[in-house]
Amino acid sequence: MSRRSSWLLCVLLAVPVFAAPKKKKGPPPPRPPVTAPTEKVTEALGDNVLGSLGGASKVQVFRVSDSGGLRPDPSKAILSEFVRGNAGKELDPKQLEGLRSVLYDDKSYRLEQDVAKCNFVPHLSFQMQSGIGTLEALVSFSCNQVFFVLGKPGGRWVPGGRFDVRPARKKLVELAKATLPQDAETQNLK
Repeated sequence: MSRRSSWLLCVLLAVPVFAAPKKKKGPPPPRPPVTAPTEKVTEALGDNVLGSLGGASKVQVFRVSDSGGLRPDPSKAILSEFVRGNAGKELDPKQLEGLRSVLYDDKSYRLEQDVAKCNFVPHLSFQMQSGIGTLEALVSFSCNQVFFVLGKPGGRWVPGGRFDVRPARKKLVELAKATLPQDAETQNLK
């Protein structure tokens, strides 16, 4: 066999190896849940908000609306601007872990965004009870923002910060739909 024939034979044998279809890669595996606040989140949200979030023994979802300028019933009021409406389900341990993972992850936020440009109208609140106080995480899907408000004894409210959560919108909508199954407006969120 000549040298030329040998090369031709090698090339012909190698072509199927290089021409074989490549295996398609599937989607990347999901990220593991974030179990502690990242450094950026700790800096942005602060100890009071994160302490209430981490120490929450009961988390329930409420539909929320604007008070319309009227003085709301103190038992349903959040600040003087918002009113708790119909209650949804209490979060089970897996849902609570999912909520904490979203709120602890700096990839859920666009921390550099100016949140003052949007008229914040909350759709729901994750009410977290820890100790003698509460933390309300008001979520506006029209603004893609979360507004943390700390409830203190005696009906006092302390704002804890408002943040853009556009990257986490899909996860928050899924959680809202799971916890407010009877609310048609929530079920129609995209």
